[in-house]
Amino acid sequence: MPIRSKLLLSGLVWVAAFIRFRGLFANRFHLDEALFSSWARLIAVWQDPLLVTQTIDKPPLIMYLQAFFFPLVGPVEWAARLPNFLASMLLVPLAALLAWRLYHEAGTAVLAALLIVLSPLSIQYSATAFTDPLLVALLVLALLLASGQSRPALSGLFMGLAIATKFQAWLFVPLLVGLTWLQGWSWRQWGRWLAGFFSALFALSLWEVSRRGSPVLWSNQIVNFGGVRAAWSWEISPRLWGWARILHLSVGSQILVGLALLAVIVLWIHANRRRDKSGSMDKMLILFVLAYLIIHWLLAVPIWDRYLLPLVPLFSIVLARAVTVSCVWTSDRIGRYRKRQGQSKVQIGVVSMLVGIILLSQSQNVIMARNGQWPIGGQPTADQGAWQVAQYLAKEPYGTVLYDHWYSWQWRYHLFDKGVYVSWFPHAKALAEDISVFGDSGGDRYLVLPATATSRPVHRALAAAGYRLQPVLQTNYQPGMILYQIER
Repeated sequence: MPIRSKLLLSGLVWVAAFIRFRGLFANRFHLDEALFSSWARLIAVWQDPLLVTQTIDKPPLIMYLQAFFFPLVGPVEWAARLPNFLASMLLVPLAALLAWRLYHEAGTAVLAALLIVLSPLSIQYSATAFTDPLLVALLVLALLLASGQSRPALSGLFMGLAIATKFQAWLFVPLLVGLTWLQGWSWRQWGRWLAGFFSALFALSLWEVSRRGSPVLWSNQIVNFGGVRAAWSWEISPRLWGWARILHLSVGSQILVGLALLAVIVLWIHANRRRDKSGSMDKMLILFVLAYLIIHWLLAVPIWDRYLLPLVPLFSIVLARAVTVSCVWTSDRIGRYRKRQGQSKVQIGVVSMLVGIILLSQSQNVIMARNGQWPIGGQPTADQGAWQVAQYLAKEPYGTVLYDHWYSWQWRYHLFDKGVYVSWFPHAKALAEDISVFGDSGGDRYLVLPATATSRPVHRALAAAGYRLQPVLQTNYQPGMILYQIER
């Protein structure tokens, strides 16, 4: 890669860090983030290093990385986000190197990196404790090591580590197989890849057997999903519009969506005409992205924005390649009646114009994503103020009870080493019965409820049992939550 392109990539990494750094400290934990981080804290303090006492349904790599950072910086939320933050920074040059290995076009590599830097979905997931940002970086690294001057063993190892982060990585194995087929891998190279791949899977299986005696992660995940099935006929249309909405939020700009569709059509036509290795790579990437979207549409999996995050680097490479091809085609037509030097200037002008359109169309979206204002990924209001409630209860003595129905995963993290016992209740009647039996024993008893009409049945049930709720704290979020002290 030319030195000028390397310098541009270095600058883009710093721009990405500037855009994403605020979320590292400003965002609050989503329920899933709090749950994963509570598992990591059990590992970090060596209270349950194999998570034997926990019913987990996610591979553990991200949790062990988080557990590494907790002793270094303390039990703060951003410690759990550091592995993903670093992985998101590495994703920018890794995706650019992958584009360079696939096409040997510096412009495609730099533009792909720029699109990742400006992606709202990538920005708002970079500083989170979800499993997905680390998954994406490991997948791109596995594809990178399988391309160009390939390193099969390392590629297999990182693909295995991606699976040890999230089982969704299995969907990318066909893409890697197609990439290696175009590379013309020998059986020896495949043998080395499988050796690295199965070494990571063996470590994951050994961990599972050590804690439970048999592999249970996959079965736990299927149970929590409610099973994997095809979408029913009446679900097809709502799921299509749901994914379309998430896809639009992920890209950010309608102008960029339109530009992407047009550019991909041009790229497909160009690939059919060229019929060379680069054209085959173009079609393979386009077909994989479409197949990935169709699978998530037609299978009854949740419509979650995080499932689209692995497509960000691939989409960026495809769009960057399409823009490059379109610019070359345009400059060839415009510069047909000019000298060769004039044709080069036309190409630079077309590229500059398209990059300017992308920057202008994404500028407001990037600012919103930096402030966590898109309804995707990490957000400053994700926990509805659970951290404020936990801060209020932090100094309560042992024997204090917090009754809760909606936010239990948040308390698993925030009250991890505090004296407050969290008691989950399934419905209002069960809470009233528990209070009637144990309400006068032990320490103070608190109840946390959402600041919405859904809490009214709980108020009525406790009033009928002879108790009243004294509000002691209301979080300054919308809708937020209210902490009550229970009094007879």
